Amino acid sequence: MKKIMTALLAVAIAGTMAACGVGDVGGSSSAGSSSKAASSQVVSSAPSASAFDNSLTGLEKYLAANSVISGDPTAMQAEFIGAKSGAKYQFGYNGNNNVTVELYEFDTGSLSSTAQTVLDEVKAKGTFTIMEQKISAVISDSGKFLMIYKDTVTDKDENKTRQQQVTKLFKEFQK
Repeated sequence: MKKIMTALLAVAIAGTMAACGVGDVGGSSSAGSSSKAASSQVVSSAPSASAFDNSLTGLEKYLAANSVISGDPTAMQAEFIGAKSGAKYQFGYNGNNNVTVELYEFDTGSLSSTAQTVLDEVKAKGTFTIMEQKISAVISDSGKFLMIYKDTVTDKDENKTRQQQVTKLFKEFQK
């Protein structure tokens, strides 16, 4: 009788873990397809950026309201690049946990030399170097925010279009 109860308990635990999606932090492929459907409407029906605070939190809420980022952010050590705050999102779009978006806010009133170097490099080349690695990045039109967008699915036009849409929304935030 104990063996039967133990086996049933093991099956119940395994079923619970499978239902929770263990190892699928960013979402499932069905979430990716719903994101794909929303992507064609993102730019045309976007909430106004002016409705959000001109801060990292406001930017995050703006991008989430436009359904281009999802999940819970991880705080980043923003001072490493001279920023005052940063957040990283990982989620799926036409893949499983394939997109990483890092957002950083700079204090444009008093940039450190590190911040100035990073921003100057991105303005000039679209990349900056950190720990001998070149990182592709984009600066918002206001010059206050920096975004690093990485998608491991590079062979699908939908993913490239999605990155362009996210970049457009990001750049236009609080011009």
